[in-house]
Amino acid sequence: MARLPDFIIIGAAKCGTTTLYKKLANHPRVFMSTPKEPEFFARDDIYEKGLDWYANLFASATDSQLCGEASTLYTLTTLFPHTVSRMHNTVPQAKLIYVLREPVNRAYSFYTQLVKNYQNCTRNFNVNRTFDECLFPDLYPNRCSRVQFFAPFDKHLPDDPRTLLDGSRYMTQINNYLCAFDRSQLLLLDFKELVENPDKVMVDVCEFLNLDISEMRTTEEVRENISSEHFQYADAEITRQGLVSKVKSNPIGRKLIQMTPMAIKKRLLDCYTLLFKKTNNLSRPAKMSPRAEGYLHEIFKDEIIGLEDFWKRDLSSWQQKNRN
Repeated sequence: MARLPDFIIIGAAKCGTTTLYKKLANHPRVFMSTPKEPEFFARDDIYEKGLDWYANLFASATDSQLCGEASTLYTLTTLFPHTVSRMHNTVPQAKLIYVLREPVNRAYSFYTQLVKNYQNCTRNFNVNRTFDECLFPDLYPNRCSRVQFFAPFDKHLPDDPRTLLDGSRYMTQINNYLCAFDRSQLLLLDFKELVENPDKVMVDVCEFLNLDISEMRTTEEVRENISSEHFQYADAEITRQGLVSKVKSNPIGRKLIQMTPMAIKKRLLDCYTLLFKKTNNLSRPAKMSPRAEGYLHEIFKDEIIGLEDFWKRDLSSWQQKNRN
């Protein structure tokens, strides 16, 4: 019979799901899909590929392995409303893992991810939309078009504030899943604990999946998807592009470029970039504005209260402003 997931990491985006995915892939009794995020149950265009396409992602798993995948789009059920019903109809016994992060910073972090996606895809390192322009489109009628903000591979995401907001509406997403899945099938994890005490978190995950933690292969810890590293690179590229543009604008400069060996040109560019390293923040989004932060705290307030009661966990720190 075709293999299908025994468990699914459903989210949330920007909550360490890539780290968790890779840790689980290091367990000999776990087979994780490639790609990490098939998004099969959420996206109509991918769901139309059919169950055979999806099952083929797990075809190489052995009989002794559990199969899993990790699509954070699955916790945007408000924007992709068929996700839960499709998942339950296909894998009703699947266990679900949901990593949660303080919701205001998660929403902003997802915005920076969209900026990074656009920059990486287009090699245009401008920040064409601010966080406020994404949250309050009616206040910015002249903001850039979606093609100047979303990378082509993000075309499935609506150009709507809910794309940033609804991934932080944790109780809304949980309640949508509990309409079809039993509470015992859902494991909630804290992003902060995953960062600060990953071994303890993996004990909880292995217990939930009935895996022996002692079998987990140990590997060097590698941070995943770090925004600061991307923007350091992007700043360097902007600095280099500026220098090249200035040199090419001069006939003598153009001639020097043609005459200089590639290795020397690269070294000169690296030295110039290092020399002008203080020109950082050319490619980075501005920090979250007080207006945006206050707005997010207000709209997430009831979600946090509901999650506290459901999770039986003190989340008062999530309701404190100015933590960045």
